[in-house]
Amino acid sequence: MKRVQILSIAVDRVTMAEAVERCLGFIDAGGPHLVVTPNAEIAAAAARDPDLAAIINGADLVVPDGIGVVAASRLLGDPLPEKVGGCDLATNLLAALERRGGGRIFLLGTRPEVVAEAARRLADAYPHVDVVGWRDGFFRPEEEPEILAQIREARPDVLFVALGSPKQERWLHRHLRSLGVPLGMGVGGTIDVWAGAVPRAPEWMLRANLEWLYRIVRLRRVSRSVPPLVRFALAVLGERWRRGRSHK
Repeated sequence: MKRVQILSIAVDRVTMAEAVERCLGFIDAGGPHLVVTPNAEIAAAAARDPDLAAIINGADLVVPDGIGVVAASRLLGDPLPEKVGGCDLATNLLAALERRGGGRIFLLGTRPEVVAEAARRLADAYPHVDVVGWRDGFFRPEEEPEILAQIREARPDVLFVALGSPKQERWLHRHLRSLGVPLGMGVGGTIDVWAGAVPRAPEWMLRANLEWLYRIVRLRRVSRSVPPLVRFALAVLGERWRRGRSHK
C-alpha cells in the first residue's frame, strides 16, 4: 500500500476501518508486526532523529495519530484520507476482536494501579477478549528479562505498550521479534484512558479535531509540546515551498 511522505516518515494511506482490518490480518498471519501511531510531535522528533525515523518507516503499519499529520499531508499535496488516532485504533481493534469471538492481549506501561484497573475494565467491556497479563511501566533494566519472559509465557495476540514515545517504539523494535507476539503497538496514554485515570477530550473537541489542544492544556504540556509542534509546522511549510520551487 502506498505511503505518504511527511518530512522524514512515511504514513500509510488508510482509513480507520482499513487500519483495523490490517491489524486483524497481522494477528491472523502471526508475528511479529509493529504498528506505530505518529502524531506531529513524533514526526518532529523523527525529523531530528534518524534512528527513530528508521523504526517508524520500518513498521508494518504507520497511521496518522493527529490532525496535524493529516493537515501536513494535504498541505504537501498528497492527502491522507483521515486521522487514525492511536487510542481509537486500539479501542476499535478490541471491539473487532470481541465481535469475531475473542483474542488475547497484554498491557505494559503506566502506573501499577492504573494498568490493573485498565485490565479489569477491559475484561468487563470485552468479555471474549482475554487480558492475559499486565505489567506497569516503572521497571528497572534488570527486571526486563522477567517482563519479557512473562509476555512470552502469556502468549498474547496483541501487546499494547504505553511507555511514552519514543521509548515505546524503541522498546517494541528491540524486543517484538523475540517475543513471538503477532502485533505490537505503542499506545501512549491509552491505558490511562481505558482505566479512567485520564479523560478524553469533550465530544465537541473530538469532532473538531482539537484533542491535541485539550491534551496540551489538560496535562499541562505547553512547554513540552508546543516547541515541537512549531518545528513541525515550520518544517512542513518549508517542504511545501521547496516542492513548489522544484515544480517551477
